[in-house]
Amino acid sequence: MQVVPLPLSLVVMKPHFDDVIDDLDLLHCLARFNPIVIGTPPLGIALESSDIDIACSASDLEQFGDVARKEFAHLRRFSLRNVEHLSEPAMLATFVSSGWEIELFCQRLRTEEQWGVRHFRVEERLLSLEPNLRREVLRLKRLGFKTEPAFAKLLELSGDPYEAILSLESKTDNELLEIAKRPF
Repeated sequence: MQVVPLPLSLVVMKPHFDDVIDDLDLLHCLARFNPIVIGTPPLGIALESSDIDIACSASDLEQFGDVARKEFAHLRRFSLRNVEHLSEPAMLATFVSSGWEIELFCQRLRTEEQWGVRHFRVEERLLSLEPNLRREVLRLKRLGFKTEPAFAKLLELSGDPYEAILSLESKTDNELLEIAKRPF
């Protein structure tokens, strides 16, 4: 059996993540919850299976849930659930739009203090200081690694990869550059 590639006109490509966020007016709809777009797309390390993650904060998680239902319940595969396994209670709204799965994660904790945002900020710094790291993180992600474990492996960080990434927050740019310059 001969495999014939699809003509480019039949290949469906997802729009850029920023366009989806803009088309849904996500940041405006979530403005009262201090939304921050995090995850692999803004870091330039997204795979086809990657989603769009937005971290939010609310003193009243039910208020976040009400807004999420009002604004996004009409979208494909919408779900809203409480997340209890974390140190801080959270609520997660998920749905699909324009080929992207979108996750809205909300805690009472200030958005900038949430682990996902803190991981994102460290990874953003690392990638800006050592652009070659991006290629290697993508290589490991294609092999099935999650983002933080991929960074931890490449940077030879020991222990829990999620905590190890957070341990880099207080490092200066020079210290991070030394860590990121390790041969891959």
